[in-house]
Amino acid sequence: APGEGDEAPVKKAPRPESRTLNVEGTEIFETFTNDAPDDAPIVVAIHGRGDTPAAFSALYKRYGGKVHVLSPRAYDPFGEGFSWFSLREGLTDAELGDNVRAAMTKLHASVAKVVAGKKYVVTGFSQGAILSYAFAAQYPNELRCALPVAGSLPGPLLPKPKEKAAKTRAFHGEADDVIASKWGKATVDTFAREGGDATLKTYPGLGHRFNPELMTDYFAALDECVGK
Repeated sequence: APGEGDEAPVKKAPRPESRTLNVEGTEIFETFTNDAPDDAPIVVAIHGRGDTPAAFSALYKRYGGKVHVLSPRAYDPFGEGFSWFSLREGLTDAELGDNVRAAMTKLHASVAKVVAGKKYVVTGFSQGAILSYAFAAQYPNELRCALPVAGSLPGPLLPKPKEKAAKTRAFHGEADDVIASKWGKATVDTFAREGGDATLKTYPGLGHRFNPELMTDYFAALDECVGK
């Protein structure tokens, strides 16, 4: 009879809700939003100082779109979470630039291995925003766009004349007393001056955090980045 002896189709094991990858010395927490397909647009979501990948990537449970979230864990324990680089008082711009570059370079090697040539969104909060700006400036051709929240870029990592950063949609509270919004503005202004498609939206009275208005604007920008 037709089909006799055919092997039954192999059932694919269900994809875990989340899993942790270990890639080139970086732990990466992986999730998919809203049953996104395996080939969904990739979002590299970088947490801030003292946070964890699982906590930061929970933010995307509120997102209506379908994306593949990769949230790397910073390298140094800090409080109940982790830190990407030292931010001690009295650090010069050059020293901070060196610290950020070291973290960026190590993280980029891991991200590049996982994304395997696919373009991706890079985003983050605070230290994660600093690294998002750094990726936009240093690896512009790899990105769909960058979405930094409450960050800025040290001078040594800013684009040089006529170096075009990746498309950037940035967000910053005007009452931020950790990283002043004027530094975010200076970063975005430099990106735009050198030919990049870069904008910053600021929020009166908002400190170093998200609020509902920022979240709405942020998710709209993410929709734009992934072509929704």
